[in-house]
Amino acid sequence: MNEASEFMTQDITVDVILAAHNGAKYIQEQIDSILNQTHTALRIIVTDDGSEDNTVNIVNAIASKDPRVSCYVCSDAKGVVQNFNNGIRHSRAEYIFFCDQDDVWESNKIALMLAEIRKHEWVEGKKVPCLGFSNLRVVDENLSVLDEDFYRFSNLNPRHNLALGYLTWRSSVYGCTTIMNSVLLKVAGLVPDNIAMHDHWYAFHAARAGNVFYLAEKLVNYRQHSANVVGAHQRGFSARIKRVRKTLSGIQRSVISARMMLALLTFNDMYRRIPLAQRIAFLKENVMPYNKERPAYSMIFSILWLING
Repeated sequence: MNEASEFMTQDITVDVILAAHNGAKYIQEQIDSILNQTHTALRIIVTDDGSEDNTVNIVNAIASKDPRVSCYVCSDAKGVVQNFNNGIRHSRAEYIFFCDQDDVWESNKIALMLAEIRKHEWVEGKKVPCLGFSNLRVVDENLSVLDEDFYRFSNLNPRHNLALGYLTWRSSVYGCTTIMNSVLLKVAGLVPDNIAMHDHWYAFHAARAGNVFYLAEKLVNYRQHSANVVGAHQRGFSARIKRVRKTLSGIQRSVISARMMLALLTFNDMYRRIPLAQRIAFLKENVMPYNKERPAYSMIFSILWLING
């Protein structure tokens, strides 16, 4: 982005919603990386989901020195999706970023993503719901690089997320890389309880009603450590069993999410049983074209979809 473009967007205040839970070890470093962005017109809305460590005290100490930071504690801890919902309720900005507590952002992340969304959110003179996401750099807990390209490292094609059919049942959009406009928030609203992840919900609605775009720049240092909600994989047998159970539970939630998203597209009741022929057609149209990406995931999803769709 050139200096003229950055000057044009510098007066636009954005909201960064940071979902925290027992994040005392890394949250200071993450917040510092946001406060030190080249784009300085920002608010950091920290929403804490019942932390039992020093997270809230750390955030409040930062907030006492920088008015751009605020902290809201959830009255009832309910998990990551509802934690982000709590933060969204406090957002008033035209553009929203989502943020994890343990990563570190590149200093130009906000400036680049803000300039990019302003190119993609206008269609035929009208501002449409829009969401963008970037690549990530995979690092260890000390920020040493494990891989420069997250999507290559994970054998995922980020451009699949530009297709509505793909987003109807799965997503590899990572919330910590995203920017979305307030038009999208008005269309999609808060994330329903039965949706697996917030980033999937908003990416789906952007593809359904507006635009999704991908920026290949690595703008987030995606920290892998033993306490990650998503990411780090321990090697022990019990850890592997736990991971398999977690994966199966995630796919089951994806089936429920897909039912809801398909109902939105077809204007049907999500609780109505989908006829078998329609379930098969859905797999042929939306799942089979992508079954080489994480084939085991696709296979398990397909089986559960046919049984429970």
